[in-house]
Amino acid sequence: MFRTRRIFALILALSITLAFGALAEADDPVVVRVGDFTYTQSQLQRSLDSTLELSEMLQGDAPTDAQKAAQLEAVVESFVSQGVIENKLAEAGKNGFTDAELEDLNQKAGSKYEELWQLLYQQMQESGETVAEKDVTETLEGMGYTFETILDEYILQTRQNRAIDAYVGAITLSQSQVDEYYEEQFVGPDRADYKDDLERYESEILANDNESFYTPEGYRTIRQIVLQYPDEAVSACKREEVQMTRAARALSKALQTLTVAVTKADSWTDGLNAAKAAYNRASEQMVSAQKAYMDALQAAAEPLVRAQIDEIMEQVNAGVGFKTLVNKYSTDRTDKNLNGDGYPFHPDSPNWPENFAKAASALEKPGDVSGPVYTEQGIHILCYVGDVPAGDHVLTDDERKLLNVAAERYYQLNKLNELIDGWRTDYEIETHPELLKY
Repeated sequence: MFRTRRIFALILALSITLAFGALAEADDPVVVRVGDFTYTQSQLQRSLDSTLELSEMLQGDAPTDAQKAAQLEAVVESFVSQGVIENKLAEAGKNGFTDAELEDLNQKAGSKYEELWQLLYQQMQESGETVAEKDVTETLEGMGYTFETILDEYILQTRQNRAIDAYVGAITLSQSQVDEYYEEQFVGPDRADYKDDLERYESEILANDNESFYTPEGYRTIRQIVLQYPDEAVSACKREEVQMTRAARALSKALQTLTVAVTKADSWTDGLNAAKAAYNRASEQMVSAQKAYMDALQAAAEPLVRAQIDEIMEQVNAGVGFKTLVNKYSTDRTDKNLNGDGYPFHPDSPNWPENFAKAASALEKPGDVSGPVYTEQGIHILCYVGDVPAGDHVLTDDERKLLNVAAERYYQLNKLNELIDGWRTDYEIETHPELLKY
């Protein structure tokens, strides 16, 4: 809509009826028949597959059988609704397209495909891996998004708009109706998801640099200067690093054994208990090895970086802006750290190194700067930039205008759906959902 809440918000803006206009093959059985219009197995299966793949990607887990069944039903119903609209428009002589209209739709589809491609390319690049153009294209196609399927969707949306213009018209909304729409569709779901679930907020919103319509209380922004460990210090800790690497491998192996044991828990109780005990020992050894490594690394690095840290702190005390010092000294060159407000930080977050979290939490007021903080990622000097406003997102004037447009569209679609329900009795409808697979 007017703010992205998920990585693939632009993709989700396209409805589940993708691949609607795919050409039917001679042996492609009909799954939905509405009056004079039919839709085939390949069309609905492609739409269902795309929907399920997106659901898994966004949820992080494969949909349950119940969720898959619900998605299948939704796909079938979406084609039935579209069939009703096409019959109704055909009766009114409004179902076809001129050459000029098709050319305009082709241009829009091309622009949308490029927009989605660039969005996915950016997200794949941010993963840190090398991304080839063909990888982006193949990923999009694997999700069911090609130029052709997007063009099909624009054709569907155009027919939907025609039906709204012909049978619904403009809707005058009160402010309370718009506010109710905003609460029900945007703020309410985010508040329910994140108010009491900090871990979910951080994994779904902060980790993916998404935006939410609700922000939990207690966040502050932290900007940091990060200094690399001198090579001499790293070389001096090779023994501790090797021990830490061995401990990490042992922990990984213990986790694999525990995973296997859990799958056999009903018939292998003794083995499960032994696997749990081995995993706990490996975890304790990993923590001990990490501490030994960090203690050695800090001891080796402190005398080598002391002069630079003193230089930085002298400038802080002299009133030099911390942002200026970040640009001058920090190896953290992210736009958020260099030019933005810094990183959202919560004292109860489990996602920061312990030393970092303690130092960031100890800063009492905006503008306070910490001493050096040693983590495996580097040597940090932190600045408390400010507090993040908590609660419901407050709309800007521009967002409010977009919300009004979206709210009218929402209520128009609700009215159109009511009309479609009434029109269904005008046409013979035949469905065969058993032909679809998930």
